[in-house]
Amino acid sequence: MPSYTAMLKHHCDLLCAELETTRRDLRKAHQNIAVLIVMHRDSSTALSSLKVEHERLKWTLSDMYNREREWDSSRMGYAYGDHTKGSQSEHSVSSHLKSTRDGRL
Repeated sequence: MPSYTAMLKHHCDLLCAELETTRRDLRKAHQNIAVLIVMHRDSSTALSSLKVEHERLKWTLSDMYNREREWDSSRMGYAYGDHTKGSQSEHSVSSHLKSTRDGRL
């Protein structure tokens, strides 16, 4: 049977080994945290630039849709005539009706 002093020394050796293991694990955790901080910083920078690019593309796409809508509406106005100002065909129809009423046909 070991003496009391030998048991205390053995217990102290076990505690020292456990402390060294804990210190090694703590150093590794600090290194992992440092890597994660760098990754977070880099991804935040990339996210920020992507948000700016997304906003720019959103406005560009919106402008494209507006131009296309204006182009379509102007094309329809050309295809069907502009009826906001009294077109040439309306003038000829009204003059034809006047001449018919007057008996000049």
